[in-house]
Amino acid sequence: MEESALVIDMLRSTGKLFFVMKPSHRPMIPMLHGEMFILDHLERQNDTVTPSEFSAIMRGSSSRTAIALRNLEQKGYIERDMDKTDRRKIKVSITEEGRKLACSERETLMLKIRMIVDELGEEDTREFIRIAGRIVEITNKL
Repeated sequence: MEESALVIDMLRSTGKLFFVMKPSHRPMIPMLHGEMFILDHLERQNDTVTPSEFSAIMRGSSSRTAIALRNLEQKGYIERDMDKTDRRKIKVSITEEGRKLACSERETLMLKIRMIVDELGEEDTREFIRIAGRIVEITNKL
């Protein structure tokens, strides 16, 4: 196989992989890109985070982060409050509804991944993890 065809095949297969790995689309819980990441991070941190910290963690723009935070707040999954020690800062915290959703989504994802691992088997799973790790290493060098 010539190199350009190999590159195209790699692009197609990884594109398909990312497409099928997206969270299931639920009409009752429309979530935009980054919103689930924010909820999961807040639930795992069990602490408040500033919007600028989210932008840095997500490697995204502050406007994109602001949109995600606004959407989550409107849905009742997070709260934004002024920092008591520095009134110029906003602190973001997760609500109980947001915590329930984050835990539920994590459990669903883990179940799906367990099913994939069971189907792949240990050897192919370890090989996938090794290759994915190499791709991350190479990407970080670029």
